[in-house]
Amino acid sequence: MNLNLSKEQQIKLNKRLKENKQSLNEYLTSLVLKDIEGKYNLGEGFYYDLYVNKLYSRKDEDIELTNTQRNVIAYLLSNYNERISAKELYENCWNKGNFSIFTVRNVIKQIRDKSHYNIITNKSNIGYSIYPN
Repeated sequence: MNLNLSKEQQIKLNKRLKENKQSLNEYLTSLVLKDIEGKYNLGEGFYYDLYVNKLYSRKDEDIELTNTQRNVIAYLLSNYNERISAKELYENCWNKGNFSIFTVRNVIKQIRDKSHYNIITNKSNIGYSIYPN
């Protein structure tokens, strides 16, 4: 399949395929599903359906999330190619009180505990991100 990509774009694509352990066909299928169904593969068998705001397990079971946990996942997915600071997450996903880094960290930990650790990555002093496959 010829995608007519620049050399730099092809390198980025190959890197993404290697990271995700996917073939080009699998990767393109996941992109189409994200676009038309709003389903994001989050690795280890978990996926998030953006249209119904639900996280599903390997066995297609609905994983119970709080409103804040859903807000965090949805916000990270809507900005999946960026690192989002804890402060920005707090400002967009909580509707109360003063910012606390510990509040954000606690919710990230809760999401990881309900799914898997690598669902959300973080880089110290930069921010959080989610990389759907």
